[in-house]
Amino acid sequence: MHISKGSILYLREDDEHVFDQMDNLCLTNVLFMPEAFHASSSLLSMLSDCCHHEGHGQIIVNTTVQHQADVLLNQIIDENNKRDQYSSIMVEALFSQLAITLWRTHQMNSEFRSDDQDKLLMLINYINEHYQDELNWNDLSEKFEIPMRTLNRKVQDHTGLTPNNYLGRVRLCHASYLLSHTQNAVTDIAFSCGFNDSNYFSSKFHQAFNMTPLQYRKRYK
Repeated sequence: MHISKGSILYLREDDEHVFDQMDNLCLTNVLFMPEAFHASSSLLSMLSDCCHHEGHGQIIVNTTVQHQADVLLNQIIDENNKRDQYSSIMVEALFSQLAITLWRTHQMNSEFRSDDQDKLLMLINYINEHYQDELNWNDLSEKFEIPMRTLNRKVQDHTGLTPNNYLGRVRLCHASYLLSHTQNAVTDIAFSCGFNDSNYFSSKFHQAFNMTPLQYRKRYK
């Protein structure tokens, strides 16, 4: 998947990830052992579900939530460094706050929304979840109440790509996963990821990953 500012991903220990574009990529990793977690198991389920809703694998949060998460993560670091008799309790409490903050964002309740930026994030999440479909930008402009000129500029500012290029990138990312994790034919993968022409798909894939789909499958399977 294409990682943008504010991307939140939940990785299990057997997940694998390969970064083909590293420019200006900055990641914060939070490692924890579920078996050592004393809070309700529903909290861990909440954290996992908010990043795996509808099979997508990530959520994108706005700058306000990013700031809230940064504050909590810095507090977790401080408590880990103290290592007194209360540290583990405090870390778990802070981690619970982090999980709930992300869950609220995933729910997208109006109570936790600020209009302008969240309209953009809802649009990007919609693209991430409906990449297989034929998307009409004018329809999406109306659906998310973002003028077309603003839509083009804001998507490019947030993702570094034009809307069409972003959609293509998301499709290629999903195709790369299917190539390395299934035996499906290249043509079938192309169509399942929203490409109408397998030759065009192969050309765009080579352009993005500097190898053909079959070469990618051989290397990363």
